[in-house]
Amino acid sequence: MLSTEKRIFIIGTQRSGTTLLRLILNSHSEISIPEEATFLMPLLKKKYLHKKIAGDSLKALLDYIKLNAQFKLWNYDHGDLLPRLADKKQLMLKDLIDEIYYSYCHSKGKKIWGDKTPSFFRKLDILHGLFPEAKFIHIVRDGRDIFDSWRKMDPSKNNASVIALDWSYKLFKIDRSFKKIPEGNRITIRYEDLLDDPEKTVMQICSVIGIGYEDNMLNFYRTSHDYIGDHHSRLIFKPLDRKNKYKWKKNLLPREISILNFLAGHYLKKYSYELKNNKLKLNDLIYMFKALTSGIPARIIQILRIKKTVEKAVKNGTSVDSLPVGKAPKGARDEKKTGDDN
Repeated sequence: MLSTEKRIFIIGTQRSGTTLLRLILNSHSEISIPEEATFLMPLLKKKYLHKKIAGDSLKALLDYIKLNAQFKLWNYDHGDLLPRLADKKQLMLKDLIDEIYYSYCHSKGKKIWGDKTPSFFRKLDILHGLFPEAKFIHIVRDGRDIFDSWRKMDPSKNNASVIALDWSYKLFKIDRSFKKIPEGNRITIRYEDLLDDPEKTVMQICSVIGIGYEDNMLNFYRTSHDYIGDHHSRLIFKPLDRKNKYKWKKNLLPREISILNFLAGHYLKKYSYELKNNKLKLNDLIYMFKALTSGIPARIIQILRIKKTVEKAVKNGTSVDSLPVGKAPKGARDEKKTGDDN
């Protein structure tokens, strides 16, 4: 019988180790967490908390899910899930989400479903409203390593000034929402602590979830291929290595470090990260101002384009095979995609 009491949400900024944590938890005999579910973002709104989805809206939504490329990445036999949901004629959002995740969970022979979708950071209040008993696990990683890792996979993120504000804003949103969640239902861990003392850290997570720790959880890399594609970091197919942290010290330019320390210093300090050289020279300030002037509008436009694309697909019941992406900022230092981070 599937559990109706335990649900898990892994929260964190992009490149913070959320995928790694998903695979660790997936190695537990009771937990099943699929690929990301960004396709649900248009539904996570207050107006849907107590509103039934029915008629043409339900049909379009189910068509959208069926055709969605991201849902296909879940890569499981969902059988009669969507036809069965269509037969219900009307659904509450909570029931719709439960049905989808439990379908995946059941396919893996597990009891507890979980989610790992970084963009849900701004939907925590909605998720907590839908599932007040759910457990929320927030994983934090040094913002300078976030920048170093993110730009390797996406050239449009090669702007230290914008990423510093992006990282800080997301942590602000998560921290504010976490205060509304009961202490027993949430935990914040650091990526670096997970690498340094994985058994202790994972035990703490299991305690919050309310399940027993299993030794096999740290052997996650042996089953990574069952839950994820080869397009992800090669590190998730290997044992944890405490050396995979603080790479920013050798990979970032002095100017980039100074800018990140200056703009993201509050959260670097809050989460006990080393903070030095957060004073900027005049030419660095001018450089930072120019980077923000060009980078922030580009980032906002990118986000709005993605939102518009997805919301249009939901309304029309059509697929979203790709999303708009940004371009590398002019003058950005070239970085090869190495895929060497979680």
